Amino acid sequence: MTRTIILIPAALDVDPKIPAKNLKALLVEQNIPTAMLPELDPNIVEQFLAPDLLDDLLIAITKQHEQLSANNEVVIVQGCPINKPYAAELNFSIATSLGAAIVFVTTLEPGLEKSLRELKIVSNPYQHRYKQTIIGFIAHPNSDLELSLIEKHMDLFDLKLPLINDSNNNIDFASIKNFLDHPITTPLTPATFKYHLIEKARGANKKIVLPEGEEPRTIEAANICALQGIAQCILLGDENKILSTCDTLKITLNEKIEIINPKRVAEKYVAPLCEVRKSKGLSVEEARKQLEDQVMVGTMMLHLDEVDGLVSGAIHTTANTIRPAFQIIKTPPDVKLVSSVFFMCLPEQVLVFGDCAINPNPTPEELADIAIQSAKSAASFHITPKIAMLSYSTGTSGFGPSVDNTIAATSIVKTLRPDLEIEGPIQYDTAVSEETARIKLPDSKVAGHANVFIMPDLNVGNISYKMVQRNTGIVCVGPMLQGLRKPVNDLSRGCSVTDIVFTIAITAVQALDKQ
Repeated sequence: MTRTIILIPAALDVDPKIPAKNLKALLVEQNIPTAMLPELDPNIVEQFLAPDLLDDLLIAITKQHEQLSANNEVVIVQGCPINKPYAAELNFSIATSLGAAIVFVTTLEPGLEKSLRELKIVSNPYQHRYKQTIIGFIAHPNSDLELSLIEKHMDLFDLKLPLINDSNNNIDFASIKNFLDHPITTPLTPATFKYHLIEKARGANKKIVLPEGEEPRTIEAANICALQGIAQCILLGDENKILSTCDTLKITLNEKIEIINPKRVAEKYVAPLCEVRKSKGLSVEEARKQLEDQVMVGTMMLHLDEVDGLVSGAIHTTANTIRPAFQIIKTPPDVKLVSSVFFMCLPEQVLVFGDCAINPNPTPEELADIAIQSAKSAASFHITPKIAMLSYSTGTSGFGPSVDNTIAATSIVKTLRPDLEIEGPIQYDTAVSEETARIKLPDSKVAGHANVFIMPDLNVGNISYKMVQRNTGIVCVGPMLQGLRKPVNDLSRGCSVTDIVFTIAITAVQALDKQ
């Protein structure tokens, strides 16, 4: 696994360029293949940040990082100088997005006390919030001050950072080697997740139907997908209404987007719908009535392989979106139920929440199926699943019907899929906090490291994901439906344009995986 080190300036007059070059030279000298990410261009950075496109900037940086990682064991990143007003947030975002270890860069001249105070101010938020490694700090250029004097002032500021000597532009290798020798597990970060998702969707080149084709957010999302090559989008709706909405939005509809008026094509799906629903005795007139619903028209297009996936829900309820899929697309013979997951793009890690949209009160067998499906979905998107079966109880600390369900479901998963790492029942804090896990479940491989969270029921699931999303402002991709023969995905009616874009991308990737 490629290691990433970011050098973050901790003083106004510090440039990380020379220490970064020195570090690269040292690693190459040690026969460690090393590359350096190009220095950030302030003009380009500000072009992204002014219109609030930080996510797009991080994805662009991640793309560069991924390309360098292919042939190198270490990638060095130069942080943004702190004389920029956006430096603190940007450096933290880059570090978390790349899962990088941090080396702060400062100078101990001309004033030792002033320099260490600035270092304390810059490094303090990282020491409290950053989950990856902080290697230490480099004083550049090297100071002639006695080490004992430096350490005395470090104690004064309670500065618990190892000093990495940069003597005559020759960086001390000991702390760096300790980091390189120490095993790490870097979680999948949001920028990496989004980058791989978009790239995989582009490669899939799938056709996705959007039944809510007249809805403004849907039109904007389709336009973005066409511009970025994420998918071939089909908007169902009246062409004049769609183009009028484009005028209101002040966008030009991309020529790659197809518009289909569902009223003009509905009749051709009457006979196929009657055929697929013949066991229910569906009449021609009833079929025509059902095909007045644009979601049903889109579902029939998917059923007949005219498209590869369907995304709806911006103005329809979950039931409106998934009922036609349950009736027409259905599940494979070996799947017990349809469930859903959300990809929660937290600042430092992508977590999987399931089921938050479909099953109100799952039985132990259904909970087990949701866990197994969710683990498979996580693995499809480069997340090695560590499953937490959530409860208000950890181990044997509590009791009740809900706890009993979770215990039984966990046992079923262990029997059916002994290869999966799973823990349950487990409380959320024990699942995510290493410190709490050491107290409550010290022998667990999952506790403190979980990334797939199975909710005991729909109440908990729906409330949890919306609470996290609304209180943090994170991108929340989903719900992605699991278990259908072909991909159909539901949107929240409060979804953003970005949410729709990523749901279209996920649907395209699902279609690729189902080939």
